[in-house]
Amino acid sequence: MTALEKAQNLLVGAEACWQKDSLEGCALCCYAAMFWAAIAALEHFGIRQTEWTHGGLRNRFGFEVIKRQHALPERFGEYLGFAYRLRDKAHYGREPLARRDVEKLLAYTRQFVQAVSEVIRK
Repeated sequence: MTALEKAQNLLVGAEACWQKDSLEGCALCCYAAMFWAAIAALEHFGIRQTEWTHGGLRNRFGFEVIKRQHALPERFGEYLGFAYRLRDKAHYGREPLARRDVEKLLAYTRQFVQAVSEVIRK
């Protein structure tokens, strides 16, 4: 399975969680979908690693895909950061997530996965 296929599968999971009102599940799947889509974008530009840290992936994606290749606008780096912060709250926090934040995250994730798909097709 490619990184992009994994991202697309995780987006399906995020959509299913959203439909079942599992806000934490949706946020976790959204971040995972963006994480794998970012890996797919980096691999498209020849950057491969066997393991990625969360911060390392965000930094490398921002530098290589956004700043160096100009393949995506800067807002996609912001989307990835927002997803990580919400993922942290979903995974480690006790407070419920705000529905509007998760809805925004799901919209960002759809855009992110779609945009990476388009970059890879070029």
